[in-house]
Amino acid sequence: MPEGMRRAPSQQAFIRAVKQHADALTLKCHAYRNLTEVAGKLADWADWTTLTTRPTEQRIADDLDLALSTVKRWIRWLREHGFLGVVEEGTTVRFRRGNRCGLDDDGHGNRAAVWVLCVPAPELDDHYLRTDKTTTEPPSCTSRRGVQEGPTHAREERSTPRRRNRISTTTEATATPGTRKHALQIAQKIHDASTTLRRLSPWYIRHLTRVFVAAGWTAGDVLHALDHQPDGAAWTYTWTSRDQIRNVPGWVRFRLSMWLDEHGRPLPGKSQRLAAAAAKLRAEQAVMREQFEAMNARRVGGPVELPPRLSRAEALAPPPVRVRGSGSGPSAAYRAARTALDEKRLGEAHRVAASTS
Repeated sequence: MPEGMRRAPSQQAFIRAVKQHADALTLKCHAYRNLTEVAGKLADWADWTTLTTRPTEQRIADDLDLALSTVKRWIRWLREHGFLGVVEEGTTVRFRRGNRCGLDDDGHGNRAAVWVLCVPAPELDDHYLRTDKTTTEPPSCTSRRGVQEGPTHAREERSTPRRRNRISTTTEATATPGTRKHALQIAQKIHDASTTLRRLSPWYIRHLTRVFVAAGWTAGDVLHALDHQPDGAAWTYTWTSRDQIRNVPGWVRFRLSMWLDEHGRPLPGKSQRLAAAAAKLRAEQAVMREQFEAMNARRVGGPVELPPRLSRAEALAPPPVRVRGSGSGPSAAYRAARTALDEKRLGEAHRVAASTS
């Protein structure tokens, strides 16, 4: 048991003590969130009677969708501040001594570390053991009700999702374009769409992309710029996992810096380029339409009337087949001309016969 600490009376008391610590209240919003979530996950795995917990750091990272280095950092913070007492150090096959086959005395493989949840002793600070459930949090962070409303025991299921979306991304009309709220909504979309940027908070993403969002970029434009260069060539990746990127903010700054001109102003994004190309095409079509109408008006004999446009079914339909014996026949003008021609031939025949006789 760490000096000045005692075993936590319950899991909620442990979480409340961590959240109300003076050093925790000075953290930034995303760091405070990660700390409380790691502490909550340790409490979820704790035994009801002994308040000992032994989840692996990799299991916590997978459940919380955090980097393994982030989980190790906050577990080290909890140990340094006395909130975790070490019952048994974790061991691996590589570092276990006196065992050639890679198994311990019980025949098992790697052993996870065992910690006991601790809170400050009452004689040192009664502030950590308040019975009320009010929580003081950093002024930059909204209260994380998801941690307070979590399960009391490790095997109890949560009634609400682990993460609550505190940023409205569906009601775009509520945020005026160009405002900080609108930029935060775009940052939340980027956070949800990218597994790499999910390691950063939406507020940090807004800080990294504020210049581009102010220039009219969308979330899709930012994600496209992170994967492509301004000339359209795709970036090549030399890493196989997002955990191999140690400095995600620096990686984002480098990729987005390629989309700045010599004056430091953002280049047009993908959506802006597509909109400009569509507007140029519409303008060219309008000019061609005006030229055709002017040429048609100057034509001798008046404008040319184009035949009506047929539908696809009418254009593909076969021509009508005339059936013999039907009621349709030659027109009256054709029959009159044929009768006049026959009479003329008959008169010439009579004249020829009279001259020979």
